[in-house]
Amino acid sequence: MFLMDKLSTLLGRVAFHARVFFHGDFCGANRFGPDGTSGHLHLVRQGPVEFVHEQAPPLRIEEPALVFYPRGTRHALRVPEGATATLLCAEIAYQGGCVHPVARVLPDCMAIPLRELASMRHTLDVLFAEAEARAHGCDVILDRLCDVLMIQVLRHEFARGNLDIGILAGLVDRQLAPILDAMHTRPHEAWKLQSLAQLACMSRAGFVEHFRNVVGMPPMEYLTRWRIGVACRLLRDGLSVKAVSAQAGYTSPPAFTRAFTGHVGMSPRQWLRERAAFAAGD
Repeated sequence: MFLMDKLSTLLGRVAFHARVFFHGDFCGANRFGPDGTSGHLHLVRQGPVEFVHEQAPPLRIEEPALVFYPRGTRHALRVPEGATATLLCAEIAYQGGCVHPVARVLPDCMAIPLRELASMRHTLDVLFAEAEARAHGCDVILDRLCDVLMIQVLRHEFARGNLDIGILAGLVDRQLAPILDAMHTRPHEAWKLQSLAQLACMSRAGFVEHFRNVVGMPPMEYLTRWRIGVACRLLRDGLSVKAVSAQAGYTSPPAFTRAFTGHVGMSPRQWLRERAAFAAGD
C-alpha cells in the first residue's frame, strides 16, 4: 500500500499524457530524437523490428514486446526488407515542458516482452482491439489506454526492483524533491553538503539525517552514484574521459578515474574495453 500510495502521489504531481501517432502495419523505417519534454513508446504486436541506436548495439525484436524510451533517446526504427511489422507508437508528453522525475531515473531504453506483462494483458487486449476497430473516438481512447499502460509499466518496474523505493520517496518529499532534481539535472556543479542543505532550507545535520532516512543513504553517496551513472552513459556515447569528468562533476580526469574505479571496480578505459569485448562476444 505504501508503494502504491507513493506512486500515485508522484504521478499526480507531474502528469504525463500519451498521444498515439501510429497504429497498424509498418514496412519501412523512421527516426526519432529527443526534444527534452517527452518519451517514446513502441508496442510491437508482431515483428521483426530493429531499433537502431547511435552509441549502443541495435535491438532486434522478434516477439511481441514493449519498447520504451523514457527520455526520447535518439533511435531509428526499421523493418527488414520484405517483412512487415504491426506496431502501435505513442509520444509520452510530460506536463510542464520537462522530463518526468521518474523518467530521469529509468534506463535509456526499456524492452519488455509482452509475455512478461501478464498483469497488463487486459489493458493490452483492449488497446489492440480498439486500434483494430478504428471506430469513432478511437484516437482519444487509445491515448487514455496508453496513459493507463504507462502507469502499469512503472508499477511493474517498481515490483521488479528496477526503481528504488527510497528514490521514489525522495522525489515526492517536499524538501528533498528539489535537491534530487538539482543533482539529476546539474551533476556537473560542485555540490557540497552545505549548499545542498541550504537549497533544502535545512540545517546541515538535519538535512543529512532527513536524506538518509528518506532515500536510504547519505546525500553525498547518492550524488556519487548518480554521477557515476551519468559518466557511464557519457562514456557509452563516445565522450573522452576528460570531457566526461567535467560533465559528471569532477575537478580533473584523475579525480574522476579514482571515483569511477572505486565505485565500478575498474578504470573508465578498462570498463569500456570490457563492454566492447562483451558486445563482440569475446
